[in-house]
Amino acid sequence: MVDTPTDDPQRNELEAILQTSLEFGIRVQMSGGYTARVRDSMQRVALGLGAERAETWVSSGSIGLAVNRGGWSRTSVRTTPAIGVNFTELSYLSRLARDSATMSIAEVQAELAHIAQQERRYPVIVVLLMLGVSCGSFAALFGADPVGIAAAALAGFLGASLRHLLMKRRFKPFIYCLFSALLSASVVMAFGSLTATPDAAVTASIIFLVPGVPLLNGTADLLTSNYLNGVVRLTRASVILLGSALGFTLALVLWGHI
Repeated sequence: MVDTPTDDPQRNELEAILQTSLEFGIRVQMSGGYTARVRDSMQRVALGLGAERAETWVSSGSIGLAVNRGGWSRTSVRTTPAIGVNFTELSYLSRLARDSATMSIAEVQAELAHIAQQERRYPVIVVLLMLGVSCGSFAALFGADPVGIAAAALAGFLGASLRHLLMKRRFKPFIYCLFSALLSASVVMAFGSLTATPDAAVTASIIFLVPGVPLLNGTADLLTSNYLNGVVRLTRASVILLGSALGFTLALVLWGHI
């Protein structure tokens, strides 16, 4: 196609659709969306904003999108900075994707910027304390006595704190899960003589290390025929479980239970 002055606004608008939809997909992936959800969200936004066709490519670490309209085509690939879990943001993005067909590009961009600027994370100390409480709660469900519940809660808090510290220092998942499980299990075993239910307490103390979202998303990817991404997510979850199991086993050995 030969460029004409009237083509420039069309190309610029198509480029804006591309970048807006791509940013949308990145936010969905960063918030914990599985592959099909990322792909569907990008396509819905791109088509809603005026693209005639939208083709997506999603991997565990990058996202690509190609949009077409009026004979013009634009393609872009971007790296996903990080993959976390933020279901509140994911809910906002889902509603925005549904509403995008009735909004302009500028309005969608403004909403995306507003969502990105919102701080919806609880303070770290609150998260760590609640992880400790959850471990104590699981100990109660497993039948632990009051001392065992308290030991599991303390161990969960300390293990989660160590995990947070090692993650900030950019240790790999296998390493920070290993040492976190080792610390949590060791804390419970240090109180082993004070509780009649040490097994329930020590099992509950490492519950915070279970990679629930990666396991769910990996399974969802496999069920939606996104086999490569599913295998990647499940492999990451397996590495986390392996590190946790090894740390737990080392604690048992060090405390003479094996």
